[in-house]
Amino acid sequence: MLQSIPERIPLIAPFRFIPQTASFLGIFVSCLVLIGWTLNLTALRSVLPSQPQMVPNTALTFVLASVALWMTWRGKNSQRTSVLAVVCSLSVILIGSLIMGEYLTGTDLELEKLLFRDRLQADGTSFPGRPSPHTSLNFFFIGSAILLTSLKSVRAYRLAQVLAVLVALMALVALMGYVYQVAFLYSISSYTGMALHTALLFIILSAGVLFTHPERGLMAFVLSDTAGGMMVRHLLPATVAIPILSGGLIIFGARAGFYDLTIGMLLCVVASVVLLTALIWRNARTLHSADTKRKQAEIALQAAYDDLERRVDERTLELSRVNKDLRSEIIEHKESEIARVQLTRRLVTAQEEERRRISRELHDQTAQHLAALLLGLKTLNKSESNGRKSLQKSLFQLQELTELLVEETHHLAWELRPAALDDLGLEMAISNYVEKWSERSAITLDFHSSLDERRLAPPVETAVYRIVQEALTNVVKHAQANRVSVMLEYRFDELLVIVEDNGRGFHPEVTLTAKEGGGLGLLGIQERAALVGGRVQVESKPGSGVTVAIRIPAPASSHEKGVLHERAPHFLSR
Repeated sequence: MLQSIPERIPLIAPFRFIPQTASFLGIFVSCLVLIGWTLNLTALRSVLPSQPQMVPNTALTFVLASVALWMTWRGKNSQRTSVLAVVCSLSVILIGSLIMGEYLTGTDLELEKLLFRDRLQADGTSFPGRPSPHTSLNFFFIGSAILLTSLKSVRAYRLAQVLAVLVALMALVALMGYVYQVAFLYSISSYTGMALHTALLFIILSAGVLFTHPERGLMAFVLSDTAGGMMVRHLLPATVAIPILSGGLIIFGARAGFYDLTIGMLLCVVASVVLLTALIWRNARTLHSADTKRKQAEIALQAAYDDLERRVDERTLELSRVNKDLRSEIIEHKESEIARVQLTRRLVTAQEEERRRISRELHDQTAQHLAALLLGLKTLNKSESNGRKSLQKSLFQLQELTELLVEETHHLAWELRPAALDDLGLEMAISNYVEKWSERSAITLDFHSSLDERRLAPPVETAVYRIVQEALTNVVKHAQANRVSVMLEYRFDELLVIVEDNGRGFHPEVTLTAKEGGGLGLLGIQERAALVGGRVQVESKPGSGVTVAIRIPAPASSHEKGVLHERAPHFLSR
């Protein structure tokens, strides 16, 4: 699995331009070599005299590889440059493959004769202009690495890094051959081999491939700020450079005659041990310092964690107390709300009981007294029928007044608490009420009921009766209607009450207050419905009348259909 480090790590920034720099150097050096072949300048073709030189095909292939690396680096967000990078990478792979095929099969495709044929023939080599086998193999590897890098795949980039490291190692072996003057490591003849600047360009292009995505794979670990990454950065360059340089210097001294080869080997071993020991010691001190700082940071972090835990515990305890107090307040509020509802219900019940008492007294006492007075006046009128006409006229007026008083008293008792509500039930009580209301208001009223004399709980019957009474009162005061419909429907233990008129209507979003609507108004209807668990829905718009629908849970009471309350009949019952 590829490792990655964040873009924000400062170590990445300085290496972002390595692929660009490597591409530039590859193109620049290759162009110098081609100029050297054009102008016949041996110093540009071969850095060291009598050593293998960079042939034109090698220089041309380096140009293609450098362009491919450049396009891969720039083509992260461009489709066109990505395609060009793939084309150049495939060209490098093809050239390397063809050259290796020539060596393996012994065939001659004469690719090297495409450029500078005359000057290549003048060199007199067995393979004029053909790159060496390890050069062609390196081209195959570096082309494949650049191609895999452009694919933007995890496994592809991992393989690309491996191939880039292999290219660098083979080029490093050639450089060691130049340092130690061992021709076998970099050539197969005096004219066919890996030139010095060829080996250097392979190392540079390999570094360019590795740093194309420094936040991924191997380079992510090398450039990380971890102890492992720091150790690699400190030890790896010295581990490679120190043995090569010390061995080269010691061999140079032995060949110069300063000491023999045995002493040279001893000096090489001692120098390597001393230098590597010093390097390891320096790296150990760096790791020790980093580990000390890490432990100090861990101690500080643990202290901060303990302090945070303490604060969290304190805060949690405080929140628990607050939550407990809040729960207590919620419970108290709910209890207060329940008590308020119960008190409201008791108040309504007491109000209805008081109305019932007053109604009974009006019926049983005041109305009886007025009726007795009326009978006495009628008797007096008959007895004095032969008397003076003025007395007869006065008695007649008094009789009419008394009849009106009896009628008003009876109506007042009926308004306060209709006897039919207790004796005959909700359906009959509302039927009587709407009939008299229609007579008094001169408004046509249609009444429909499906209760079939079913008795409901007394609080429900009282609430529904008062709701209908209040709704019809609002019709008289505000609706200006000429037709009203009242409907009672009972099903599934729910009572549906609908009061509908064809009046002027209003905007339903405007909630009428008791003062604005007369009496309790719509708010009174909503409150009465809420007391028995009901809900109110109002539909209206200006000029289209009003429909008030009330749904109330109403399971049948113990006084079922046809069973009436035991009650003595009123004196003036109609």
